[in-house]
Amino acid sequence: MSVDMDRKRFSRSFKAFGDPTRLRIIMLLASKEMTVNEVVKEIGLSQPTISRHLAVLREADVVVSRRNGQQVIYSLNKDSIRVCCTGFCDCLAIPVKIQRK
Repeated sequence: MSVDMDRKRFSRSFKAFGDPTRLRIIMLLASKEMTVNEVVKEIGLSQPTISRHLAVLREADVVVSRRNGQQVIYSLNKDSIRVCCTGFCDCLAIPVKIQRK
């Protein structure tokens, strides 16, 4: 991946991480998949607001979605987050040790 591609990816990712509501959504999705309505119920904001936040997270490849009938189910894209965060640390010459569960 080129340096410019890395910068664009880091910028999208950190923009996604930079909002308190999106961080709350990320934390919720870290433990399980959720529908938009489940996220709305947990966060307490309107469905359109949550959908906009999920769109930003999806665009940054932080979350992925899949359809199950009428519902859209969201999950955290942990591999993409890992690549972004370790890549960012690598370009700053900060060693990162990944622990496997």
